[in-house]
Order: sequence, then C-alpha cells, then structure tokens
Amino acid sequence: PVSVCARFCPVVHGTRRRCSSTCQGGTHGRGMPLAGAAMPRAAAGRAVRGGLSVLALRLPLLLLLLLLWPALPSEGGAVTISSPPGSHGHCQAIRIALRRVASTGLTFFSDGTPTGAANNGDRAEQRVLCQQAFANASRELAHLQQGGLDFKDVCLPDRLGGKIAAQMSHELFMLLIQPKSHVRELLAREEETGEALAFKELLDVERATWSQMLHSGWPVFPLLALLEFELRTKTDESLTLQRLYATDEAENCSEEQENFHQVSVLYAGEGRTMRLMDVLDFLREALQADPAELGSPRRLLTMLYGDAEDPDRCLGSLAVAFAAAADAVQCHWHRPRSQMTREFASAVVDRAQRMAQAAFGALGARFLLESRWPLFTYLARLEPPFPALPDYNREGVAAPPPLAVVSWSSREAELGGLNWAARFADEVFGGLPGVSLREDVECADIYVFRSKLPINFGGVLLFVDGERSPDDAGYQELLAGYPASMVVGPMSPGGLAVHFPVPYASTSFASRLESVPAALALPYRARAENEAAAGGGERRFAAYLAYRCWEHRELFYYELDRQARASGVGSVDALSRCGKNSISEDQRRPARYSKTYLDDAAELFSGYRFAMVFENRLSPRYVTEKIVNAFLSGAVPIYWGSPYVLRLFNPRAFIHVNAFTDFEAAARYVVQVAQDPQAYEAYLSEAPLRNTSDARWHFSWHRQSLSPSDTATLRDGLASIALEKHRAGLGGQLQAVERRLWDYMPLFQGLN
Repeated sequence: PVSVCARFCPVVHGTRRRCSSTCQGGTHGRGMPLAGAAMPRAAAGRAVRGGLSVLALRLPLLLLLLLLWPALPSEGGAVTISSPPGSHGHCQAIRIALRRVASTGLTFFSDGTPTGAANNGDRAEQRVLCQQAFANASRELAHLQQGGLDFKDVCLPDRLGGKIAAQMSHELFMLLIQPKSHVRELLAREEETGEALAFKELLDVERATWSQMLHSGWPVFPLLALLEFELRTKTDESLTLQRLYATDEAENCSEEQENFHQVSVLYAGEGRTMRLMDVLDFLREALQADPAELGSPRRLLTMLYGDAEDPDRCLGSLAVAFAAAADAVQCHWHRPRSQMTREFASAVVDRAQRMAQAAFGALGARFLLESRWPLFTYLARLEPPFPALPDYNREGVAAPPPLAVVSWSSREAELGGLNWAARFADEVFGGLPGVSLREDVECADIYVFRSKLPINFGGVLLFVDGERSPDDAGYQELLAGYPASMVVGPMSPGGLAVHFPVPYASTSFASRLESVPAALALPYRARAENEAAAGGGERRFAAYLAYRCWEHRELFYYELDRQARASGVGSVDALSRCGKNSISEDQRRPARYSKTYLDDAAELFSGYRFAMVFENRLSPRYVTEKIVNAFLSGAVPIYWGSPYVLRLFNPRAFIHVNAFTDFEAAARYVVQVAQDPQAYEAYLSEAPLRNTSDARWHFSWHRQSLSPSDTATLRDGLASIALEKHRAGLGGQLQAVERRLWDYMPLFQGLN
C-alpha cells in the first residue's frame, strides 16, 4: 500500500525525496522489494563455518518492520523506547545501533577475537545476535522517519570528518540490507549517487581524514570490514584463506612484501596485533630513509613523512603496515598521560589513508572491497575513545592525576577456566591509591602474566610461575634481559629480574574459589566440625590424581595399592589418566582443566583418608598445588618432592616419602597409619602451615592470610617494587620488551 511505502521507503533510502514517485509507482527505487514481495536470496547465503550467512537468514527488511513495529527488540532483546526523533540522543542511539550491527557481524565471521583467541562461540547464537542488531538499527532509523525527519538533515554533525563518517555509516548499512548481487552491480557501475558516494569520499584525504572518521564514533571501518565478508566470492571459504592465497601480479610486489602480506593476513584473521618492531622494520625498508638515522628519532619522522622507496610497487602493503602500526599503539588512545602517542597513532592512520589513496584511488570501490589486503580488518579494530580525551598539553587544561594501570590478559583463563591473573592482581594491587585495575590493556604500566605476554609493551612485567622455572614457560631469556621484570616462583631467571622465591603451592590460591590461605593455619578437625560437614560419609583409603604418569609416581602407586589390598585397608583409587583406573569412568577426571580445577581436586580428595601427591620432579623450591589440595580436603598428604616443603608445611601434618629409605618402606608406614586410628587422627589434628614468620610470608600476597611477624608482607613487597619500577620508567629511561615508541616523542619537539 502507498501509505506503508511512504512510511518505510525513507528507511531504505535515507531521504524522502525519491519516495513519493517510488511509492506511487508501487516499486522500490533501489531494488528493495515492498513488503510481501519476494526478495532474491543473496549469493553469500550459503555455508560459512558450519552456519549460514548472517544476512541470508534475515527476513526482508520491510516485512520485518511490518511484523515487529513498533516494538522491535533492542540489543539485549528487550523492547526499548528511543529518544525523541531528531534529538541528539536519538542520533546517538542510531550510532550505537550501527556499531552493534558491525560488532556482531564481525564476531560471527571472524576466526579470532580481539585478544587473539580462537572464536569458538556458538555460531547459531551469534547469528541471532546479528539479526537482533539489524532489527534494532532498522527500528531506530524507522523511528526517525516516523517523526518526519531525514537522517541527513538531523544526524550529520557540523564537523566535516564526523559528517562524512555518519553519512558513510548510514549508506553502508543500506548496502548491507540489500541483495548482494545488487550491491555488486552498483559497485561495478561506480555510480556517483547513493551507495557509491561513500567510496568516493573514503580515500579523499582533502575532504576528511580517517583519524577524523575514527574519532567521530561512527563505525565506518567496521561496516566496511563486514561488507567485505558479505561480498566475498567464495562463500564456502573463509575470507582469511581467500586473501592468504590471492596474488596480483599487477601490484609488482617484492618477495619481502609478499611475505608481509601473508603475515598481515594471518594476524588479521586470528584477531592478533602485530609486533610493532616487525612493522617498523618493514616500513624502514620500504620508505626512503638514511641508514644513519635508524637509531634516532628521525626514523619516526621518516615513517610519518618519508616517500616510498618505489612509488609504483605494492603500495597496498604500506597502507596495511601503517594500519597495523596504529593497531599496535592504539591502546594509548585511552591513556590520559599518553598525549603524544595518541597524536602519533592518529598520524599513522592518516598515513595509511594516503598510501591507500595512492594504491587504490584509481581502481574503484569494487577493487577496494575485494582487495587481498586486510586493510579494513585492521582499521575496524581501531577504537579511539568517543568523545576524545582532552588535550592536556593545552593551556588551562589540568594534567591528569598520576595513575598506574595494572592489567592482565583475559586469555589467562584459557588454562583452567578461572582467570587467576585477575584475582592475583586484585589481591596485590587492589585498593592502592593511584592504581587502576583493567583487563586486556597492553599499554598498562604493570602487567601480570604467566602464559599470555603482551605483544607491544613497555612497562613492568610481573611473571607468576606455575611450574619449576621461567624456562619451562619459555620466558627465561626475556625476563633475564628485561630491566623491569619481576618473577614470583621457585627459581629466578637470573639477569636483571627481581626474584621472589615463592612456590606455586602459595600462588595456586589465585586459582581457587572455595579456599583461602588462612585455612591452612588451622587443623583440619578445627575447620570441619564433623565428618559429615567435611564431605559426608565414610572415607575410602587413598586417592591418586595425576595427569602425567611419571615413572616414580606409578611405581609408588602400584606398591601402595599392593600393600593396602594385602592388609585389607582398601585400595588406591586412580582418579585421572594414570594408575589402574580403579573406579567408574563417571568418577574419573580424564580432562585436567575445568573452570575450578583446583577446587575440583580438593573435592575429589575429600572422600579419602589419604591423598598421594607426588611432584613431577625434584627441583629447588618446586612445591606445587598438589599437597595443598590434600590439606584442604582433609586427606593426609602422602608427599614426594622438594625438601622446601618443610619450610612451608608442618612435617607432623603429612607423610614425607622422601624421608624413607625406599618406596616399599614408605608404603608400609602409610598402611600402618591407616590401621592405627590414633596415629591417623594425630595427622589431622596438626595445622598444615608451619607456625613461622617465614612460612606465613610465602602466602602473604593474599589478603586472607596470616601476616609474618618480623617482616613486611609479600603483598607490600610486590606492590612497592612494581610501583617503584613504574615510576622509574616514566622518564623514558626504561627499556621495553619492544622499545617504547612513545619514549622518543619528546625528542620531536627539537626537530624541524
């Protein structure tokens, strides 16, 4: 009906000018059918990573609006009432809705997350989120038209960069809701009206710079990246693979540039940030630079203003390199004290635009979207704050207060499910004045890690070891040569690192939800009022829980099991991969890591009188979580490992196998204790933690622990040294994991 068309036609067009004749004629001017008409299926609506294309399963837009108007779901699925049409709040709602469209779409298609983790999410659920995002954006635009207003008349700000970004974002959304065949046709014709306008303006540096578009808050580049996924030619193959194997002889790329192409495509596909030094080295070779300036700040000036060594060769690689460099330093857009680095990041983005203009300006929009270079993928990851942070260098603007940012990777949770690093950082630094705790901030001042090292970092590294030494994790050389490194673990890496000799038996409490170190200061009988409260029921003889079947563990397991069966006290139950698997499959733990693996282990042991807890090897201070699991469960630990255990734990609270002449004698003693109720009860009546200041110090990084009597807590020592190293590095003297680009920035002030 004409009335329906008049209401919704402007939603698709973004303007009311063409709607009168269009609606009277009964057809939609740009190929979008009226409600009830058949919409052509998009070519890309086939299998993608086990699911269908996001847009192929969407209802025709107008039919969707007719069915759901006026109560279309918001991002979270709930019905919302938008701001009054034409108000600033309504335009902000449209901007947020379009950002949501881009983010959900890119999440659906991407192989990796922004932290570099594999995208293993439920594709069906992600597809539903995409559909909701598109519906919500359509609702916001329809609400604007309902008030008799045009998007271009209301939501285009005065500033040119923001105006063009808003206009492009709106037009790109209009492209995304149309059949792909029609969009390809439009791009092929290179029309200078409607959809083609966005691409006409995109590379025009004189009209608006990419940094201006980014800081406007409108999702130009995420929508462009999403359109790349939608328009790819092979819908049964990921965009990353298509780019990786694509070649273009017309670009005349060198071998080094082709290598950079492959690396940049892989990093983009996996969601990872490239190493800044690798990008700078590539740009150094590609730009005209004096070799004598390589170690000076003029190297960065060449990067920003130098000409390409060969202006006719593979300029797409330079555009991607500058975009990747901006991604490597974009973290500083969110740091109040990183004013110069923020300016540098914006300048690098604009440099990428100039290179893209030189590489793709004469080839047209279709080539730009189907390029083998992941330019839009890197640009889509750039997220400067909106509104931008103040310019603290201007007169009258007060400087931000001193602030140390402590961070860690969300990916530390991949090994065990529980993010121990977040809990450790909170225990040590939480509540300290001038300290902020934030996850996934690569330009933080202090970074806590075990397995996920930040890529481009120049602050204080705090490595908390969960094994024997940093060498086991592959960080020995790095930590030894880095002047702002701290190591909490059994062994020191040597070199410049500050070492805190604390075994994993202590720091394992960062991976526990059910227990705190203070529990070790009480005997088990004092912690559990009775056997039923401790776990209930009669306990079996002994448990053996091991993931790696080292020979010494297996020998003792079989010996203890043999003697226990012979004496009639029971058997040793194997609860994991090692041993004879003497209990049912449902009770075993074939996989090592669950969300609370250590709490699970303590719970498993709670059904046994003894727990066999053998370390992997003998090594200085190598005392792990295993004996703590037994103590917390109320099982008497049968321990084999480092003599350092005697500095931490009461020798009358566990059976120390190393003290016996051989395994046979140790097993015989365990059986004797099992047969003697008084001897067994004596072990449970002892507090596990030694009553010494030294033993307490090892656990005093945790707030719920006993403090040492004659020295400062470990928490105070860690925090004071980390903050001292941070303050020492603020003057630019601190050498970084990768040399901090921003250390050079003050030197620019003296250069012409």
